[in-house]
Amino acid sequence: MKKLFVYRDYTQEELNAQYNQATLVPDITPYLEYWATSGKEVCESLTCTLDVSYGSEKVEILDIFPAVNKKSPIHVHIHGGAWRQLSKEHACYPAPHFVSAGATFIPLNFGLVPEYSISEIVDQIRAGIKWVWRNAASFNGDPEKIFISGASSGAHLAANLLSEDWQKKFGLPENIIKGAVLASGPYDLEPVRLSARNDYLNLNQEETDRNNPLKHIPETGSEIVICWGDGELDEFQRQGQAYADAWQAAGNSCQTIKLEGLNHFDVTNEFGRADSELVKAALRQMSL
Repeated sequence: MKKLFVYRDYTQEELNAQYNQATLVPDITPYLEYWATSGKEVCESLTCTLDVSYGSEKVEILDIFPAVNKKSPIHVHIHGGAWRQLSKEHACYPAPHFVSAGATFIPLNFGLVPEYSISEIVDQIRAGIKWVWRNAASFNGDPEKIFISGASSGAHLAANLLSEDWQKKFGLPENIIKGAVLASGPYDLEPVRLSARNDYLNLNQEETDRNNPLKHIPETGSEIVICWGDGELDEFQRQGQAYADAWQAAGNSCQTIKLEGLNHFDVTNEFGRADSELVKAALRQMSL
Protein backbone atom coordinates (compact mmCIF):
# COMPACT_ATOMS: atom_id res chain seq x y z
CA MET A 1 0.00 0.00 0.00
CA LYS A 2 1.31 3.43 -0.93
CA LYS A 3 2.16 5.68 2.01
CA LEU A 4 0.14 8.86 2.46
CA PHE A 5 2.39 11.72 3.57
CA VAL A 6 0.73 14.54 5.51
CA TYR A 7 3.84 16.68 6.08
CA ARG A 8 7.25 16.43 4.44
CA ASP A 9 7.97 12.69 4.34
CA TYR A 10 5.90 11.80 7.41
CA THR A 11 2.72 9.77 7.48
CA GLN A 12 0.08 10.87 10.00
CA GLU A 13 1.29 8.32 12.54
CA GLU A 14 4.91 9.33 12.06
CA LEU A 15 4.14 13.04 12.36
CA ASN A 16 2.16 12.44 15.54
CA ALA A 17 5.17 10.62 16.99
CA GLN A 18 7.49 13.49 16.06
CA TYR A 19 5.46 15.84 18.23
CA ASN A 20 5.12 13.54 21.22
CA GLN A 21 8.04 14.02 23.60
CA ALA A 22 6.60 11.46 25.98
CA THR A 23 8.33 8.86 23.82
CA LEU A 24 11.74 10.20 24.92
CA VAL A 25 11.60 9.17 28.58
CA PRO A 26 9.74 6.42 30.46
CA ASP A 27 8.47 8.87 33.08
CA ILE A 28 8.42 12.69 33.05
CA THR A 29 7.60 12.89 36.77
CA PRO A 30 11.20 13.47 37.99
CA TYR A 31 11.49 16.49 35.71
CA LEU A 32 8.22 17.97 36.94
CA GLU A 33 9.25 17.41 40.55
CA TYR A 34 12.62 19.08 39.97
CA TRP A 35 11.09 22.18 38.40
CA ALA A 36 8.46 22.52 41.14
CA THR A 37 10.64 21.67 44.14
CA SER A 38 13.60 23.76 43.02
CA GLY A 39 11.29 26.65 42.24
CA LYS A 40 9.78 26.53 45.72
CA GLU A 41 13.24 26.48 47.30
CA VAL A 42 14.29 29.49 45.23
CA CYS A 43 11.23 31.46 46.33
CA GLU A 44 12.06 30.70 49.96
CA SER A 45 15.73 31.62 49.68
CA LEU A 46 15.72 34.71 47.44
CA THR A 47 14.13 38.10 47.83
CA CYS A 48 11.08 38.07 45.57
CA THR A 49 7.67 39.54 44.96
CA LEU A 50 5.20 36.87 43.92
CA ASP A 51 1.95 36.89 41.97
CA VAL A 52 2.19 40.40 40.59
CA SER A 53 -0.73 41.10 38.27
CA TYR A 54 0.03 42.31 34.75
CA GLY A 55 -3.51 42.01 33.39
CA SER A 56 -7.17 41.52 34.27
CA GLU A 57 -7.18 37.71 34.06
CA LYS A 58 -6.28 35.75 37.20
CA VAL A 59 -3.66 33.81 35.22
CA GLU A 60 -1.92 37.02 34.13
CA ILE A 61 0.63 37.19 36.91
CA LEU A 62 4.41 37.16 37.25
CA ASP A 63 7.10 36.85 39.92
CA ILE A 64 9.96 39.30 40.37
CA PHE A 65 13.40 38.28 41.64
CA PRO A 66 15.11 41.68 41.70
CA ALA A 67 18.79 42.39 41.31
CA VAL A 68 20.51 44.41 44.01
CA ASN A 69 21.77 47.10 41.65
CA LYS A 70 19.52 49.73 40.11
CA LYS A 71 18.89 49.80 36.35
CA SER A 72 19.69 46.10 36.11
CA PRO A 73 19.05 44.14 32.93
CA ILE A 74 15.80 42.16 33.03
CA HIS A 75 15.45 38.54 32.00
CA VAL A 76 11.94 37.19 31.44
CA HIS A 77 11.56 33.40 31.29
CA ILE A 78 8.60 31.61 29.69
CA HIS A 79 7.84 28.04 30.75
CA GLY A 80 6.98 25.10 28.53
CA GLY A 81 4.32 22.46 28.96
CA ALA A 82 2.84 21.96 25.48
CA TRP A 83 0.75 25.14 25.91
CA ARG A 84 -1.59 23.21 28.22
CA GLN A 85 0.17 22.59 31.53
CA LEU A 86 2.66 23.93 34.11
CA SER A 87 2.93 27.50 35.41
CA LYS A 88 5.44 30.14 36.49
CA GLU A 89 6.06 28.08 39.63
CA HIS A 90 7.83 25.61 37.33
CA ALA A 91 10.01 28.40 35.91
CA CYS A 92 11.53 29.99 39.02
CA TYR A 93 14.44 27.59 39.39
CA PRO A 94 16.88 29.50 37.10
CA ALA A 95 16.52 32.71 39.17
CA PRO A 96 19.67 32.38 41.37
CA HIS A 97 22.03 32.29 38.39
CA PHE A 98 20.60 35.51 36.96
CA VAL A 99 20.19 37.42 40.22
CA SER A 100 23.71 36.58 41.42
CA ALA A 101 25.08 37.84 38.08
CA GLY A 102 23.25 41.16 38.44
CA ALA A 103 20.01 40.66 36.48
CA THR A 104 16.39 40.80 37.57
CA PHE A 105 14.67 37.50 36.79
CA ILE A 106 10.97 37.28 35.99
CA PRO A 107 9.06 34.03 35.32
CA LEU A 108 5.85 34.84 33.46
CA ASN A 109 2.51 33.11 33.94
CA PHE A 110 -0.21 32.89 31.29
CA GLY A 111 -3.35 30.99 30.34
CA LEU A 112 -3.36 27.46 29.00
CA VAL A 113 -5.30 25.71 26.28
CA PRO A 114 -8.08 24.78 25.92
CA GLU A 115 -9.39 27.53 28.24
CA TYR A 116 -7.40 30.06 26.20
CA SER A 117 -6.53 29.97 22.52
CA ILE A 118 -2.97 30.23 21.24
CA SER A 119 -3.74 33.76 20.02
CA GLU A 120 -4.97 34.76 23.48
CA ILE A 121 -1.90 33.26 25.13
CA VAL A 122 0.45 35.08 22.75
CA ASP A 123 -1.32 38.36 23.54
CA GLN A 124 -0.98 37.64 27.26
CA ILE A 125 2.76 37.14 26.89
CA ARG A 126 3.01 40.43 25.01
CA ALA A 127 0.95 42.20 27.65
CA GLY A 128 3.31 40.81 30.28
CA ILE A 129 6.29 42.29 28.48
CA LYS A 130 4.49 45.63 28.26
CA TRP A 131 3.95 45.58 32.03
CA VAL A 132 7.62 44.78 32.64
CA TRP A 133 8.68 47.62 30.33
CA ARG A 134 6.36 50.18 31.93
CA ASN A 135 7.10 49.17 35.53
CA ALA A 136 10.81 48.36 35.36
CA ALA A 137 11.82 51.25 37.59
CA SER A 138 9.67 49.88 40.44
CA PHE A 139 11.96 46.86 40.79
CA ASN A 140 15.31 48.45 39.83
CA GLY A 141 15.11 47.15 36.27
CA ASP A 142 16.21 48.86 33.07
CA PRO A 143 13.37 49.02 30.51
CA GLU A 144 15.96 49.41 27.75
CA LYS A 145 17.52 46.05 28.64
CA ILE A 146 14.79 43.41 28.44
CA PHE A 147 15.92 39.91 27.47
CA ILE A 148 13.90 36.71 27.24
CA SER A 149 14.17 32.94 27.21
CA GLY A 150 11.80 30.04 26.78
CA ALA A 151 11.81 26.27 26.67
CA SER A 152 9.69 23.96 24.50
CA SER A 153 6.29 25.61 23.90
CA GLY A 154 7.68 28.51 25.94
CA ALA A 155 10.31 28.96 23.23
CA HIS A 156 7.51 29.24 20.67
CA LEU A 157 5.81 31.91 22.79
CA ALA A 158 9.11 33.74 23.30
CA ALA A 159 9.71 33.66 19.56
CA ASN A 160 6.38 35.44 19.11
CA LEU A 161 7.87 38.29 21.14
CA LEU A 162 10.60 38.52 18.50
CA SER A 163 8.14 38.60 15.60
CA GLU A 164 7.51 41.68 13.49
CA ASP A 165 4.59 44.10 13.58
CA TRP A 166 3.00 43.51 16.98
CA GLN A 167 4.75 46.13 19.09
CA LYS A 168 2.82 49.14 17.78
CA LYS A 169 -0.50 47.58 18.80
CA PHE A 170 0.80 47.33 22.38
CA GLY A 171 2.38 50.78 22.41
CA LEU A 172 5.91 49.41 22.63
CA PRO A 173 9.15 50.24 20.82
CA GLU A 174 9.96 47.92 17.93
CA ASN A 175 13.20 46.76 19.58
CA ILE A 176 11.66 46.07 23.00
CA ILE A 177 13.45 42.69 23.22
CA LYS A 178 17.23 43.01 23.16
CA GLY A 179 18.13 39.33 23.12
CA ALA A 180 16.74 35.83 23.52
CA VAL A 181 17.74 32.25 24.31
CA LEU A 182 15.28 29.78 22.82
CA ALA A 183 15.50 26.12 23.76
CA SER A 184 13.88 23.13 22.04
CA GLY A 185 10.94 25.00 20.59
CA PRO A 186 8.62 24.53 17.63
CA TYR A 187 8.88 27.73 15.60
CA ASP A 188 6.66 26.64 12.73
CA LEU A 189 3.12 25.76 13.83
CA GLU A 190 2.09 24.20 10.53
CA PRO A 191 3.31 20.65 11.31
CA VAL A 192 1.96 21.07 14.85
CA ARG A 193 -1.46 21.86 13.40
CA LEU A 194 -1.28 18.77 11.23
CA SER A 195 -0.26 16.52 14.13
CA ALA A 196 -2.31 14.93 16.89
CA ARG A 197 -1.51 17.92 19.10
CA ASN A 198 -4.21 19.81 17.28
CA ASP A 199 -6.78 17.63 19.00
CA TYR A 200 -6.40 20.00 21.97
CA LEU A 201 -4.87 23.09 20.33
CA ASN A 202 -7.74 23.48 17.84
CA LEU A 203 -5.65 25.58 15.49
CA ASN A 204 -7.17 26.68 12.21
CA GLN A 205 -5.04 27.93 9.32
CA GLU A 206 -5.52 31.61 10.16
CA GLU A 207 -4.50 31.23 13.80
CA THR A 208 -1.59 29.00 12.82
CA ASP A 209 -0.24 31.63 10.42
CA ARG A 210 -0.83 34.52 12.84
CA ASN A 211 1.18 32.88 15.63
CA ASN A 212 3.85 31.28 13.46
CA PRO A 213 7.25 32.84 14.26
CA LEU A 214 8.83 31.38 11.14
CA LYS A 215 6.46 33.50 9.05
CA HIS A 216 7.11 36.74 10.95
CA ILE A 217 10.87 37.18 10.98
CA PRO A 218 11.81 40.86 11.48
CA GLU A 219 14.40 42.57 9.30
CA THR A 220 16.08 44.18 12.31
CA GLY A 221 15.84 41.47 14.91
CA SER A 222 17.53 40.94 18.25
CA GLU A 223 20.57 38.79 18.88
CA ILE A 224 19.28 35.31 19.61
CA VAL A 225 20.61 31.91 20.60
CA ILE A 226 18.76 28.75 19.59
CA CYS A 227 19.48 25.52 21.46
CA TRP A 228 18.41 21.92 21.19
CA GLY A 229 19.70 18.54 22.30
CA ASP A 230 20.97 15.82 20.02
CA GLY A 231 18.57 13.49 21.83
CA GLU A 232 15.54 15.50 20.69
CA LEU A 233 12.97 14.22 18.25
CA ASP A 234 14.09 14.87 14.67
CA GLU A 235 11.40 17.46 14.02
CA PHE A 236 12.43 19.58 17.00
CA GLN A 237 16.03 19.56 15.84
CA ARG A 238 14.94 20.49 12.33
CA GLN A 239 12.68 23.25 13.61
CA GLY A 240 15.50 24.83 15.60
CA GLN A 241 17.81 24.85 12.61
CA ALA A 242 15.09 26.12 10.25
CA TYR A 243 14.30 29.08 12.52
CA ALA A 244 17.99 29.88 12.91
CA ASP A 245 18.46 29.77 9.14
CA ALA A 246 15.50 32.08 8.57
CA TRP A 247 16.72 34.49 11.25
CA GLN A 248 20.16 34.68 9.64
CA ALA A 249 18.73 34.91 6.12
CA ALA A 250 16.93 38.09 7.20
CA GLY A 251 20.28 39.57 8.20
CA ASN A 252 19.94 39.01 11.93
CA SER A 253 22.43 37.61 14.43
CA CYS A 254 21.83 34.03 15.55
CA GLN A 255 23.97 31.43 17.30
CA THR A 256 22.98 27.77 17.46
CA ILE A 257 23.99 25.38 20.24
CA LYS A 258 23.50 21.64 19.94
CA LEU A 259 23.73 20.05 23.36
CA GLU A 260 25.21 16.57 23.26
CA GLY A 261 23.51 13.69 25.04
CA LEU A 262 20.43 15.68 26.08
CA ASN A 263 16.78 14.98 25.37
CA HIS A 264 13.97 17.53 25.28
CA PHE A 265 13.45 17.62 29.05
CA ASP A 266 17.17 17.60 29.85
CA VAL A 267 17.57 20.78 27.79
CA THR A 268 14.96 22.55 29.93
CA ASN A 269 16.88 21.47 33.03
CA GLU A 270 19.94 23.27 31.69
CA PHE A 271 18.40 26.59 32.74
CA GLY A 272 18.95 25.38 36.30
CA ARG A 273 22.73 24.96 35.96
CA ALA A 274 24.89 28.04 36.44
CA ASP A 275 27.57 26.69 34.10
CA SER A 276 25.22 25.53 31.34
CA GLU A 277 25.60 26.86 27.81
CA LEU A 278 22.08 28.29 28.00
CA VAL A 279 22.67 30.34 31.14
CA LYS A 280 26.10 31.50 29.98
CA ALA A 281 24.65 32.58 26.63
CA ALA A 282 21.87 34.54 28.34
CA LEU A 283 24.32 36.30 30.66
CA ARG A 284 26.62 37.15 27.75
CA GLN A 285 23.73 38.82 25.97
CA MET A 286 23.24 41.04 29.03
CA SER A 287 27.00 41.70 29.29
CA LEU A 288 27.10 40.02 32.70
